[in-house]
Amino acid sequence: MKLLYASCFCLIAFSATLGAQGTIPNRFKDPEGITADPTGLHRDTTVRAFPRYPRGLQEKGITSAMVVAFVIDTTGRVELETGSFVRTSRPEFVKAVCDLLPKLRFQPFLVGDKKWRVLLVESFAFNNWPEPETAASTLAAHTQEDFSTKPIVKVVAQLVSLPHCDSPII
Repeated sequence: MKLLYASCFCLIAFSATLGAQGTIPNRFKDPEGITADPTGLHRDTTVRAFPRYPRGLQEKGITSAMVVAFVIDTTGRVELETGSFVRTSRPEFVKAVCDLLPKLRFQPFLVGDKKWRVLLVESFAFNNWPEPETAASTLAAHTQEDFSTKPIVKVVAQLVSLPHCDSPII
């Protein structure tokens, strides 16, 4: 009987591992078509989008700063399913960033005359300070630099294991 339970457990664990591995191509759709070097990528300044401070948290003085990696498609829009939290926070702040990502717009990333999907890492801070949250900004810059020096397939494999906008709230 113990052998039967152990076999069932192994089968379930193995199938869960296969299911997780199967999400890589679906979440990041053709990782080889993504560049991790956003040099020259520009935000579309005609679209002004900012995260909303979650209700009640600002009045209580609760602050947060998150670092999120996401892919910009060839039209300049964020591929929401790729939103990967490198540094996360309370679920209310995560939701605010996830609600913001589809509103962001960028100019398409061009290399020569070819449009590329590009991986971008940004920090989002929720605070009342006059200056930006430097730890998150520094982490975002270092992460972007690190991702730019690795093969994109390795970066994608690293991002898949992180919390995402479409996964259950952290």
